[in-house]
Order: sequence, then C-alpha cells, then structure tokens
Amino acid sequence: MATIDIALPDELMAALTPPVCADLQLPSFSATVPSVSLPIGGSLQGVADFTRGIPTDCSMNFSLIAQLAPIMASMECPLSILQAITKIQKALTEATSLTGIVSAVQDIGSALGDLSTCLKIVVPIYGQAEFVKSLLLLIANMILCTVNALESILKILTGLSLQLSAAQAAGNDDLAASLQCAQENAQTSANATMQSMQPIQVLLSLAQPFLQIAQVNLSLSLPTTIDPSDLDAVEALLTTLGTVAQDIKTIAGAIP
Repeated sequence: MATIDIALPDELMAALTPPVCADLQLPSFSATVPSVSLPIGGSLQGVADFTRGIPTDCSMNFSLIAQLAPIMASMECPLSILQAITKIQKALTEATSLTGIVSAVQDIGSALGDLSTCLKIVVPIYGQAEFVKSLLLLIANMILCTVNALESILKILTGLSLQLSAAQAAGNDDLAASLQCAQENAQTSANATMQSMQPIQVLLSLAQPFLQIAQVNLSLSLPTTIDPSDLDAVEALLTTLGTVAQDIKTIAGAIP
C-alpha cells in the first residue's frame, strides 16, 4: 500500500514534539535564606516550608512576616517596662524641690499606670515545664514530618533508578531521558525538603534558655544538606533522624 506524506503546520508539529527536560525541570532552591535582625539580639530566618512546594524568595520572606508578628507582640511589655523605668528615673532625678517631688510622684504613677496590663501577667512555675514539654514534642513532630516527606521521595528515587537502568540497558534513549528528568526533579525536591531542618535547628537554639530553666540538656546539630544521588546515605540519614525524634519525645515524656 502506498503511503503519502502530509506536511503538517509548524504549530502542530511543535505541539506534537515531546518536551525536553529543560521544559519540565523544577527550579532549584535558592541558597540565600532571608533574615531579619531583632532589636533584642539574634535574628529570624525565613522558613523553607516544603509542604507548599519548593520554597521561593517570596514565600520565605512571607514566612518572616509570620514570625515577626508574634515576636513584636511579645516585646510589647518589655518595651513598656523599659519606658516606664526611664520615666521613673527622670522623675526622681528632677525631684529636687517640693514641687518637683509632687510632680515626680505624679509621673511615677502615670508610668506605673501604663504597665497595668503587663502587671496582670502571671506565669506559674509549672508553666515553664509544660511549655518546654510541648515545645520538644513540636520539634520532634517537625523532624518526623521531614522524615516522612523524604521517605516518599526516597521511594520515588529508588524506583526511578531501577527504571532508568532498565531503559539504558534496552537502548531506549527517549525513555531514559524522561526518567533522568524525573530523577533530577525528585532530587531537587529532596534538597528543598532538607531545608526545613534549618528552622528546626534555629528553634532548638532559641529554646536553650527555656530548656535550662526546665533542667533539660539537649544539644543537637541537625543536617540541612543531603546528597540525594546516594540512596544508601539518604536511608541512613532517615534512620538517624527518626531515632533523634523518638529520643526527643522520650525526653519530653519524662518532664512532669
């Protein structure tokens, strides 16, 4: 049977052309992590939330805003106390006459009145231990959340590695190229997921004063990078992180 070649429009040919890996490749995670210096010392860093996809500069900057709001709210009373102390010091310094003493008493009363809301705050002793316990459980759960996400990626990488080897052995270059692209995307996802360990480490550092009050000794250095091409190393890391999370839960459980 004779065959007839029919020329197709360029637009249709372009639509039928299989996409190359460059068209499907996920963007790499930016190595620059935004931060904000705090007026009381230290700094906040943007959070790489892998649950919302590969983090971007915009998403990490918005995470800083979410962190700053409660920090600034918690600083309201300390700043009010410092302002009140300044007013009282000034009033006492200027109280050099009877009129000055009367004025100083009024100024001191006004300064203390500004603290009426803050003076109502009562923090029970047991509240510190309860806070530390819940904080440790939060950290453990965040680590386990990362472990679960990496376990899913590891399964994908393992399957892709086997399929890629089979495609290369069969000489199927098109399939091998597609599998290679999928493998690179999975590796990119693994690297982005590991970035979630960074805010956990920051949280551990910020928790140290509270841990000391509760007499809890916990000093950890969590990894923030990984070589997703080494599947054995990834599996070993997941085992280690799972053990660390369970140990933290055990410590939290021992707090009365």
